[in-house]
Amino acid sequence: MVMNDLYGKKCPVCHPRNTAAGGISISAEIMAKVLRDIFEKKFNVREDIDGELYEATLEIFNRAADEGFTSIEPDDPEFDFLEQIRGNNEVFSAFRTHRMQNDIAAQLLDTDGRLKPFPKFQEDVQSIIGEYNTNWLQTEYDTAVLRAHQAADWKKFERDSDIMPNLRWMPTTSVEVDEIHRQFWSIRLTLPVNDSFWKYHRPGDRWNCKCSLEQTDDKPTPADGIPVTDEKPAPGLDNNPGEDGKLFSDSHPYIADAYQGAGKAVETFLKKRR
Repeated sequence: MVMNDLYGKKCPVCHPRNTAAGGISISAEIMAKVLRDIFEKKFNVREDIDGELYEATLEIFNRAADEGFTSIEPDDPEFDFLEQIRGNNEVFSAFRTHRMQNDIAAQLLDTDGRLKPFPKFQEDVQSIIGEYNTNWLQTEYDTAVLRAHQAADWKKFERDSDIMPNLRWMPTTSVEVDEIHRQFWSIRLTLPVNDSFWKYHRPGDRWNCKCSLEQTDDKPTPADGIPVTDEKPAPGLDNNPGEDGKLFSDSHPYIADAYQGAGKAVETFLKKRR
């Protein structure tokens, strides 16, 4: 499945997965109800979105955002921005839920087009559930925490840019080294906060990447000293979450490769929820 290829392309510079995650997954009880509701056609998987699965998914991504921002109070400068991130989490979670429920529903019929017995259907979707609710969700959660932290850092970089106008790509202590990222931290690449370079390359542009930026008043790297590469950010990570408040961009396959009618289903569903 496409997400296995996407999430397999992680930044080797990264350290082990976020230990605070503690094993992220959606409960078996919720999934059992989702399977029964899909089997009994209690809602239209193409035109509607399962509310319980959505809420469980959203709670996980909002937890990741809160962890990335650490302790934050309503009077903190970033509080409104964190609320913006939570709002965008709603959209991502709705698209993810729509994609998942449709992948599950695709297993309802056998090769002859007949409805499978429920036990057979339940058995056949376990691999899909395992991917969505364990493997992929864990990677998404870990990356969401990192991206939320990077977004909080970016807001601080912008606030302090009059004192320390530049950012430096920090080196890694990892044994395994990503050659594209090594180009940047090996030369202590340093550029202004508002430099266009950061729109195309930055820590966090790969799944589970834990490279970071440090703010400094040291002189920026000369233009002829900046490495040139055609390497592009991974789908879903080609934005700066510190600017648009999206932990995952609209190029993520859940959105970019959504089932037909997903956009309308998400819009209708969220309008009702809000």
